[in-house]
Amino acid sequence: MKLRTLFSLVKEEFFDTLKIRRKPHTLQMPITSRCNSRCVTCNVWKEHSKVDMNPQKLREVLSSPYFSEVKFVGLNGGELTLIPNFFEILDSVLSLPKIKNIHLISNGLLPERLLDLLEKAKKICDAKNVKLGFTLSVDGVGSVHEHVRGVPKCFERTRCILDKFKQDPQRYFSYGVIGCTLSRYNISYVREMDVFFEDYPLTVEWHIAVPNKRIHTYNDSDNYYLLNDEKARLLAIEFFYDRMCRAKSFRKFRWFAQYYFLLNKGKGRLAQCAYHYKDVTIDENLFLYLCATASDKIGDLNIEGVSTIKARRSFSQEAYNIGKHCDQCVHYIYDNPTFKGFLIFCGYMLRNRFRWNKKFEYLVKW
Repeated sequence: MKLRTLFSLVKEEFFDTLKIRRKPHTLQMPITSRCNSRCVTCNVWKEHSKVDMNPQKLREVLSSPYFSEVKFVGLNGGELTLIPNFFEILDSVLSLPKIKNIHLISNGLLPERLLDLLEKAKKICDAKNVKLGFTLSVDGVGSVHEHVRGVPKCFERTRCILDKFKQDPQRYFSYGVIGCTLSRYNISYVREMDVFFEDYPLTVEWHIAVPNKRIHTYNDSDNYYLLNDEKARLLAIEFFYDRMCRAKSFRKFRWFAQYYFLLNKGKGRLAQCAYHYKDVTIDENLFLYLCATASDKIGDLNIEGVSTIKARRSFSQEAYNIGKHCDQCVHYIYDNPTFKGFLIFCGYMLRNRFRWNKKFEYLVKW
């Protein structure tokens, strides 16, 4: 592990241990509640209100000193290709003084509109020296993807977009990601997806579908959650264990963290969370949240400033409430362990490196 990474780990763990909330470096922003998908792992499409974020008001909100350290903004929905004023919202985000990276997420159901949006957004971001990342949500191959999406015959549209990316990815984004959300509906087909994705020059990020207040599934996860189906849980354990065995160096950690979480039936988050004490979410209504998955609304930025919201007792109370939820959440696991997670991971590797078959031994030398 690089010295800088280790220093960052210790610093972040120190701040989190003291429960010190910093100015956000990351903003998650669902900018619309419109959606043309009918996903079985999301309830946004069931909501009757179809709201787009107000770009003028957003610019005013982001001018607050509270957002002066923001470097990364994630724009999602709903579905962002349905927003008529998307580029006005993008322009407001680019007004942030330290913005370095903007990341978009789309379901890809409108290929022509999406490709045109990405090409224009890439040129705008390039002119500002800002990286544009993009995630295309793909939840299966063929009928599996269509079942999870709830939209018949939509897989060919997804394949069309992937083929375009294969031809000229730099035309559309600085870096591209295939985002696959694993649930009891597609875990049986994870090997098929793995093989299919190999044909495309995009990073694949595998996420476990979790209870999520932002997409209205926090109390409605019985149907899709891997932990609610023993066969699905065991299949997911096998998948993440295999990925951990095949990964090199410290990259093993992200797979181990998800394997460990599933093995322990939904307890024991080992990775740092970007939303714990340091980053926030602003939704399409310009409501403020302290966590992308478990936070209730803590303020309305249409009518009050961040300083007013922070002064209320409910701000610190909500931070405390979501902190209690963290150990049971596996949302967006990356390579940054908590101090406890680092010790558990190292201990596991040391205990098991001599038990593995010789032909896998080179995989655990890190």
